Amino acid sequence: MSIREEKAFEGTSLYSDVCTINSYYSSIENDFDAFSDTFNIHCPAVCGRCCEHFIPDITYLEALALAWELGIRQDRDLDFLIDWHRNHDYCPLYNAVTHRCTAYAVRPVICRVFCSSASRTKEGLSFRGCRFSVQPEGMPASLSDKALSSAGFHVPVMSDYGEKIDSLQASSERILLDDAVLSAWSKIRLIQSICLTGDDESGRAG
Repeated sequence: MSIREEKAFEGTSLYSDVCTINSYYSSIENDFDAFSDTFNIHCPAVCGRCCEHFIPDITYLEALALAWELGIRQDRDLDFLIDWHRNHDYCPLYNAVTHRCTAYAVRPVICRVFCSSASRTKEGLSFRGCRFSVQPEGMPASLSDKALSSAGFHVPVMSDYGEKIDSLQASSERILLDDAVLSAWSKIRLIQSICLTGDDESGRAG
């Protein structure tokens, strides 16, 4: 899609939603650095096992960010997502050759916080390393509330990010990534068809 065509979305509620979720992602980009650096928490250089065993369920805004990235920015045909969950047990965004996410910049919150944040339990904060891979050398298998509380900085907590995502949108419903992205892409295509025919008022109603 050309820059002119992408700009045609400006002024629509859909474009506003895309900006909202991308702005939130940018605001939390560095939230996990101090946590990971302090406790030497890191993934192996080439792994991807979490992506091989997991298809996240995501909210509308997360799906919209992915559909925009894949369909608009990368100009990919999203038909590959059709019936994905019936034939695969790994994330459709995972590249098994490079062991990388094909939409990393707009990956869902669960992917951002996985192995990069603590969980809140009845006993306080806790951290457990990735259960899918062998722990990298020097990486703790788990951390207790005492260790986390004495870190000297705000420890990112997984549930806080989920709650924030929910607060940004009308519904907190979550569905599997493949179905969610296809649904969001259908909405993008609808608004696109309206915008490119010059029906600005209808586009703004989207």
